[in-house]
Amino acid sequence: MTSLKDLLNLPRFSDLTLLNTTSDRLDYPIKSVEITETPDIEHYITEDCFLLSTAMVYKNQQTELIPLIDSLIQAKAVGLGIKVGRFLGTLDAAVIHYAEEVGFPLILIPDQYSLGSLLHQILDIVWGTRHEELSFALDIQKRFSDLLIQDASNKVIIEQFSQMVKTPVILLNPYWRILTHSIHFNDSNNRADYYAYQIYDHVKHTDKQSGSFLIQDVNRKDIHISLIPIKVHENFPHYLIILNPEHIPYPISNFAIEQASMVLSYILFKNERVADSKYAQEADFYKELIDYSAQNHHKEPDRLMNAKFGYIQSNYYQVVHVYESSLLKLSKLTPYGEELLLMTSRWLRHNIKQYFSDGLVFYFEQSKEIMLMIQAKPDNLNESLTKIRSDIAKYLPLNIVFSVGNAYPNLGQISQSHSQAHLVYEERKAQQEVTPIMAYENKGVFHLFNNLEYNDVRFFCQTALKDLAYPEEASLIELRKTLHVYLNSQCEIARTAGTLFVHRNTVKYRIQRIEEILGLTVNTPEDSLNLRLALELSEEEQK
Repeated sequence: MTSLKDLLNLPRFSDLTLLNTTSDRLDYPIKSVEITETPDIEHYITEDCFLLSTAMVYKNQQTELIPLIDSLIQAKAVGLGIKVGRFLGTLDAAVIHYAEEVGFPLILIPDQYSLGSLLHQILDIVWGTRHEELSFALDIQKRFSDLLIQDASNKVIIEQFSQMVKTPVILLNPYWRILTHSIHFNDSNNRADYYAYQIYDHVKHTDKQSGSFLIQDVNRKDIHISLIPIKVHENFPHYLIILNPEHIPYPISNFAIEQASMVLSYILFKNERVADSKYAQEADFYKELIDYSAQNHHKEPDRLMNAKFGYIQSNYYQVVHVYESSLLKLSKLTPYGEELLLMTSRWLRHNIKQYFSDGLVFYFEQSKEIMLMIQAKPDNLNESLTKIRSDIAKYLPLNIVFSVGNAYPNLGQISQSHSQAHLVYEERKAQQEVTPIMAYENKGVFHLFNNLEYNDVRFFCQTALKDLAYPEEASLIELRKTLHVYLNSQCEIARTAGTLFVHRNTVKYRIQRIEEILGLTVNTPEDSLNLRLALELSEEEQK
C-alpha cells in the first residue's frame, strides 16, 4: 500500500511541501483520495482518505481550519492537501502549528497544480492502475517512431520531447558534451553547458549516473533534474537531462519517458551509423593513400590529394598510433575494450582541432586501431599529446598511449611514418610498455632494406628463418617470438625467461627446437645478425 511518505518521496511530487515535521499518519496507507470544499466532509469520506482542497470557504477565516483538522482526525483521514495561490495566499501559522501539535499531516500544493489532475495521478499510484498513462505512453512511442521514419535530426527530436514534457531538456554524448538542447537554452544568459558541467561534476563525485538530484540554476537557486541514460552503447550511454521534472504534467509518466527514450536510442544509433559510414570512407581513403605511397616509391600522390577528406598541401606529415594502455596485455579485445577504443576515436575526432589545427583521425573497424595524422609542424608534439591524454581522461576512463612515427616533408612518404608508428605500437604491445609517448627510432642498418624489391626481401627472410619466417601455426609463432626476445636479450636464458614469464628450461627447450628448424646455432655473431635482420624485415612486411 502507498503512504503519504511514499508519495512525497516520488520525483513527480517533489514540489508538494509537508508543513509539519512529524506525524505517524505519514506512514498510514492511503485507500482513497477526495476533493472537497465543504466543512462537513468528515461524514462522507472513508477511513484512510487523503483530502485535497483549495480551502476557499476558509479564505477570510483560516482559523476555522482547526476544527476541520479535528473532524478529519475523528474520521481517520491520513492528511489534508491545501492548494495555495487562488484563494489562500499563504497558510496561517496558527493552523500549521496546530497540525504539528496534533500530528496531522498538512500538505502545501502549489498553484500550478490542477486538483483534478493531481487526484488522478495519486489514485493511479494508490490503486496501481495506469490506463491513461499507458495510452499516452503508446501515443508518445508512435509520435517518436514517426520521427525516426522521417529521419528527424537530434535537434528536432529533443525539441519535440521538450514540448511533450513541457520542461527544458538537454542531450549529452557519452563524454558529457552537449549534442543538442531545447529552445529554453537559446538565451545566452541561460546556457545549457552551465547545467551540463554541474551534472558532470555531480556524477564524477557521486558516481550516480542516473536518477534525480539537485543542482543550481543560473540564479544560484536549487533546481531538480532527472538524468536518464540512453543506451546506444552498452558501457558508454548518452544522457538525457530533464530540468524541473516535477513540472511534467499528467498523464506523462515514467513509462512514457521510457518509451520516448527507447525510440531516441534507435535514432541516435541510426545517426551514428550514418556518421560511421562517412568515417569508414575516410579510413579507406587513408589506406589507399598508404598503399599508393608504398607502391610508388614515395612519390607525391597528386591524384589522391583530396581536400574533401581534410588533406592539405604541407611540408610536414606525421602519423601517430593511439591506443589504450590497459588493452595492451589482451590477446583479444573484449566488447568493453572495443567500445572504449570507439569512444576514444570519437572524442579525438570531435576535439582534434584544439590540439592540431589540420589533424585527421582515422578509426579502423576491423583492427580497432586509431591513427592520428598531423599535417603541420606542432610547436611541441609531446606537450600536445600529453594535453590530449590529460583532457580525454577527464571524461572517459582512459589512459591512452601514443606510438609516434617520424615526420616527413612529402605526403608520398606517409607510408613510412605509418609503418613506423605501427612498428612502435607492436613493440609496445609485445613488451606491454605503457610509457605515454614512444617515438620510432631508426634501427641502424635496417633502414637500408627499405628500398629492396619485395621478392628479394621475402627470399632472404625465408632462407634465414625457414618455417619461422611467416608462421601460421601457434607453436611456430611462439618459437618465433621466443627467438626475437632471446636475441634482444643478448642470448641470455634468464633474461629471456623473465621477459616471457616462463621457466628457464622452457626457454632452453625452445632454443634447441629453433636451432633444429634453422640448422644453425643462433648465438654466433654472423648468424644472429642475419636472424635479427630477417625477423625485423618479415615482421615489417606483414604490417
